[in-house]
Amino acid sequence: MPDTQTHIKQRIEQAHKRARAWQRPVLASYTWEIPSFDAFHIIQNTETSHYYFSTPDRSLEMLGCADALVLTASGPERFQRLQYDWSLHRRDVDAVIYAFSGFSFDTFIRPQKNMWEAFGEASLVVPKFLYRRSGDKHTLTVSTLVSAKRSVEQYLIQLADQLAQFNALHAPDEQAPTYSQVKDGVDHFKSSFQQAKLNISEERVEKIVIAREEIYQTSEDPFPFATTLRHLSEHQTGSYVFLYQPKREIGFFGATPERLVKKQGPYIETAAIAGTIKRPDTEIEADAAKQTLLHDAKNLEEHQIVVKDIKNALTPYAATIKAPETPRILENRSVFHLHTPIQATLDTNASLLSIIESLHPTPALGGSPKRTSVRLLREIERFDRGWYGSPFGWLNTEGEGEFVVSIRSALVHHQFVALYAGCGIVQESELEAELAETEIKLSPIKQALGLDKVSAGGNQA
Repeated sequence: MPDTQTHIKQRIEQAHKRARAWQRPVLASYTWEIPSFDAFHIIQNTETSHYYFSTPDRSLEMLGCADALVLTASGPERFQRLQYDWSLHRRDVDAVIYAFSGFSFDTFIRPQKNMWEAFGEASLVVPKFLYRRSGDKHTLTVSTLVSAKRSVEQYLIQLADQLAQFNALHAPDEQAPTYSQVKDGVDHFKSSFQQAKLNISEERVEKIVIAREEIYQTSEDPFPFATTLRHLSEHQTGSYVFLYQPKREIGFFGATPERLVKKQGPYIETAAIAGTIKRPDTEIEADAAKQTLLHDAKNLEEHQIVVKDIKNALTPYAATIKAPETPRILENRSVFHLHTPIQATLDTNASLLSIIESLHPTPALGGSPKRTSVRLLREIERFDRGWYGSPFGWLNTEGEGEFVVSIRSALVHHQFVALYAGCGIVQESELEAELAETEIKLSPIKQALGLDKVSAGGNQA
């Protein structure tokens, strides 16, 4: 630890000199290897903000605690503005720094106050403490935004105090809250479905994705983020697990099967995931369900719309785009999806956020054509999607990163929990089948919270 303290001091001194010379704050960062960490234990025991991301195979796990740098942007140019602000800080540092970032589904924000206020339309956070596991290597990165207005010693004392608190964690027992349902979202979903089918029949859109919002009120017990994420990590194999928790009592989390994009050097990996069938209990039934999905005209049509749109979005940036001709099956605990992996090699120096802007929302979350679908969703849906169905992930100062589509997710806002699920509607869609699909897609979060045992209570919306 003495060597670590020396290195941290050197980095802060270097940033302090730059901040004084350039007359603006500069990031300082230092990374070292640690024996191991338990991300959920840390979340449970710390009162800070938390940011979490793990890959489906759990080979990569990242936990950020507290905020060293927060960047925000809004409006139609939010991706470009956030990229510009991030690039200013990127050029200041010599080390590799990681950030978590998320976006709202749309820039259209309803005028009344809502549960998504703490998230904004575009946010990027460099955590003060980043625990990162890649394979068997565990590291801890300490970052801080250094201003010439404070002394080097003040930053060192503050970091030492905070780090000492992290090294002396004592686990309190998380109490399981009780829940009562205040909105099931069924009537709103039915109304959205009828309007979606009307717009398809009038040929305004080829496909449109409608969402369902289900809300519960909880008891006064703090929400068990750590227990919930641990359950999702252990039970939702094959899915990314994520959390964006800007405040102790406010957070957005989920277990999504869908990667939006991964960038490593000039190489891009993405996927089309659309078309769903419930996973049966037995292997024989499961094999039959897979074949049914692979040959179902409605699901194949929905899937090919997504594949085509993703290829079109990547074309301006890519020298090559590769994808199999026919979809595969993506297996999750509750469902099977049609899945087409797509790879591209960039022939431009486009940033990761620029590519994300081109891809979002895919027809799997918005519809086709994209702009018309998003505009119609503003009229059809009676709630603010917030970050549901939006890009969330990590990026670093080398321009690399990975973002997912934040579905199979839920929002915690003080004593309320809102769950979200969506369905792609095409001409052949039937209401009861789509409504049943939302129940299947809500089930992972409900199981993690024990909500699958809760009966409706309170007022139905």
